[in-house]
Parts: sequence; structure tokens; C-alpha cells
Amino acid sequence: MDAIGRSHLGQQVYDRIAKALLTGQMRPNDRLTIRGLADQLGVSSTPVRDAVKQLTQENVLEHRSPKDVRVPVMSEATYLEILEIRLSLEGLAAERAAQTATPLHIRDLRRLLDRNDRAIEKRRWADATEGNQEFHLALSTLAGMPVLQSILRGLWLQMGPLVACYYDTQPQGLNTHHYALLKAMENHDGPAARRAIEADIASAKPAMLGQIADLRKRLVAAEAA
Repeated sequence: MDAIGRSHLGQQVYDRIAKALLTGQMRPNDRLTIRGLADQLGVSSTPVRDAVKQLTQENVLEHRSPKDVRVPVMSEATYLEILEIRLSLEGLAAERAAQTATPLHIRDLRRLLDRNDRAIEKRRWADATEGNQEFHLALSTLAGMPVLQSILRGLWLQMGPLVACYYDTQPQGLNTHHYALLKAMENHDGPAARRAIEADIASAKPAMLGQIADLRKRLVAAEAA
């Protein structure tokens, strides 16, 4: 992570740590230190401590002891709960967005997809994971649902490190359902847009569960060592 300036310091620190989580710079079970993060960001410990506290309250980080802050290893139950919530809420966002989308909105979404395709082609997986999140959250913006977007952003933060592990496997067809969604939006077909985003979210389920099983197996082995 790059060093940052002094204006709006607390929010910048939070945003940088959040981005590191979303783009795979921090992985499940990684141990973080306040001092280490402060050195990377070029700031004092105070704003980092505040950001870590906030992220812990949001279930994005976890304190295993006063000096042991970790990126959580998500449980299968937590993943399935988040999956169910995302299917419902992102489906709603996609359906509403399709009903109100303008040609300008559709053009902006296509640009996001084109940029993400280039990142995938060049195997820039951090950029690809970030672009994927931007595309999904853009739907709630287009739907005019800022409260919903805030909820979804929190869920994406929790999912970020796991999604990064999933992208490590270089899965195929990452944008297939996104293009189906774009087509539905061009036709102002809300139900088809909902089905497309639901299919996109659900398509990763088997691989995600496999990642969780592998990560938790490694966690158990590390704790037993």
C-alpha cells in the first residue's frame, strides 16, 4: 500500500485498508499489526488503530487477542448467509436499475466490463477483483438505492479476501452473466436483469465453498502446529 497525505486522514486510512482487503493484498488469516500498517501508509498509529477498530466492528477484521488482529477465515455458514442476502439484495438492485437505465448508464457499465475484460486478459487479478466489485455496486447506484449500496459494500468487504482467493484459480467466463445483465438493461427487462445477476453470484458457489474448506483446513493445521 502507498503512503497517504494528511487531509481526511482517518477516512483515507480506512479506505486504503479496505481496498487492500478487496484486491487481495490481505488474505484470510493474515496477521496485521498497527505499527506495520502505519509504516506502510506513512501515518501515525492513531488513525490506523481507529480504522482497524471500525473494521473489526464491521466483522471485516477480527481480534483474536489484544495484539493479534487477523483477516478472518470465513466459515461456510457465514458465506452461505451472505450469499443468500446478496442474491436477494443485488437481484433487487439489478431489477430496479434495468427499469431506469439510460443509454449513458449502459455505456458506463460497458466501459467497466471492457476494463475488467482487459484486466482478466492480462491476469491482473487485483484489478479484476476491484472491477468486479465496482460493477456489482454500480447497480445499486443506478437503482437510486444508497442505503442498499451501503449494506452491500459492507458485505463485499467481508467477502473481499475470499473472492481474491477465488480469482487466484483463474476461473473462466467471469463476465458472462454480466453481459447478459447488460443486455437485459438495454431491453429494460427487470426480471431478466435479476436472473442474470443471481446466476452470476450463484455460479461461484461451488468454488467458493471449496476455497473455504481448503482455508479452514490450513487454519486447523496451523493452530495444531
